[in-house]
Parts: sequence; structure tokens; C-alpha cells
Amino acid sequence: MASQMARLLAGSDLDELREVVARWLAESPTDAVRKRYEAFGSRLIELKIELARAPVSPTIEELEMALSMMLKLAAENPGAAFKFPGST
Repeated sequence: MASQMARLLAGSDLDELREVVARWLAESPTDAVRKRYEAFGSRLIELKIELARAPVSPTIEELEMALSMMLKLAAENPGAAFKFPGST
């Protein structure tokens, strides 16, 4: 999953990413799944915004590693809120 998300972040602009997240929400089978997609999608959008501010873009491999760690931490702490540095 991290590999797919890394490619999505690297290969799409912000509007395209928002469209993908909107599609996830529209196609989600249950309200609980929609809420998870909404939270995950909003974090991906925040990450995309932060990456755009960086002077150097990370490689897909670096994105994949970071996303893998984030997904692992989220699985270990399902109720914990995660904020990207610099986000509000």
C-alpha cells in the first residue's frame, strides 16, 4: 500500500490527489470505511502540500519508506492523531 501511495503522491498534482480522495469517499462501502478514507486522504493531501513547500522533492523510495513507517505507527496506535510538521 505504501508503494501505491508513494507513486500517487509523486505522480499527481494536488487537484488530482483531491479527485482520488473524493473517489475513495464516493465509493466507500460503509460509513466507517468512509471516515477512515477521509482521515487518510486528508493526511495525504496535507503531506502533498508540505512536500510542495520543500526545496527538494523526495524520491519515490523515500516517500514509500516514510509512508510505511506512518502506516505502521497508525496500526500500532489506531486512536492517535497524527499531524505533519507545519500543519494546522
